[in-house]
Amino acid sequence: MSKISVVIPTFNESRTGIFSDVLAPYQSFPNIQLIIADGGSSDSTLEIAIRAKAEIVHTGAKSRAERINQGIAHANGEIVILNHPRSILDVEGIQYILDNASTITWGGFTHRFDRSHPFLKFTSWYSNQVRCKLRGIIYLDHCKFARKEIIQQACPLPKVDIFEDSILSIRLKKISGPPKLVPFKSTTSSVRFIQNGMFKQGIMNQLLKVGFILGTDHKKMNMVYEKKISLNTDYEK
Repeated sequence: MSKISVVIPTFNESRTGIFSDVLAPYQSFPNIQLIIADGGSSDSTLEIAIRAKAEIVHTGAKSRAERINQGIAHANGEIVILNHPRSILDVEGIQYILDNASTITWGGFTHRFDRSHPFLKFTSWYSNQVRCKLRGIIYLDHCKFARKEIIQQACPLPKVDIFEDSILSIRLKKISGPPKLVPFKSTTSSVRFIQNGMFKQGIMNQLLKVGFILGTDHKKMNMVYEKKISLNTDYEK
């Protein structure tokens, strides 16, 4: 039977209240290696991970890119899933990856948010139909997956504070062609939109994408993205 390695880059995830739910779908699969690449959590993140029988990689890394690099280095499965720490995968989707491991190159799950709002629905539609299917860019909240040998070719990721998932997608597409978007859901927390406001967060996201294309300093961009919320990085510590 095929084996999957799941890498989850974490930093103080218990405050969102869903981290246990993120880990729960994997508990019924004995052939899954669950890796928590942690950036120095000071809450109960690691306690939750240990209860879920996850392997803990203490990275101390401030950037999610470095956590992903170190998590992938510990992976021993045929397929690697990069699970966003605030995205919950369908159990059926995990089973699909196991059943089809021999034919998988790389791709992601179909995105949706955990709340119903017209703006959030549009954001997910754009992410699925335009960014993924037309442009071949899959963000981490789609919980992208790839064959281990392919993702190893694309890594290590550069030491950037933001848009590491775009960089990885560009590299994977160059190595192995366009991604496959599977119909199973990755249900992602809308916490950024709730805390910052729907349209404010949406506009910020678009401006940051422009900044990425223009080569704006990645740390400055991420400081804007993380201001007053610090979900991936805490610049005040």
